[in-house]
Amino acid sequence: MSNPFDDLEAETAESPNVEDDEGTAEAASADEGLARSQADKDSNATESTPISPAESGPAFEYDAVRQRPLYARGETWDAFEKRLRTTITPTLAREDVVDEETREIHDAVLRLATEEPERIAELVLEARREE
Repeated sequence: MSNPFDDLEAETAESPNVEDDEGTAEAASADEGLARSQADKDSNATESTPISPAESGPAFEYDAVRQRPLYARGETWDAFEKRLRTTITPTLAREDVVDEETREIHDAVLRLATEEPERIAELVLEARREE
C-alpha cells in the first residue's frame, strides 16, 4: 500500500509556473485533448472486454477522498490490521489484486458500516454495557 501523502510532497516540491494568457490557453487545450483521448480509450476498453480488478488499478483516485480521523482503541486497530493482513489482503491477492490502496480499504469499511448501521449501533451499545 502506498503512502496517501506522497502526492502532497510532489505538489509542494513543484513550483507553480507563471505563463502568459497564450501559454495557459495552449496548455489547457493540450490537457483537453489528452482528456478526450483518454476518454476514448476508456470507452473502447469497456466496450470490448471487461477489465479485471487486478488490471484496473485503484477504484478511485486519491484526489477523490476526504480525509477524516477515525478514533479507535489500540486493540481494535490491531485486530483490524491483523484481519487486513490475514483475510482481506489474501482474498484480494487470490483475485490478482496486489496493489490495493489504503483508501480503498477504508472506503469499503465505511460503505459496510453504511450498509449495516443497526450493527454499528449494536456494537456501540455492547461496548458500553461491557464497561
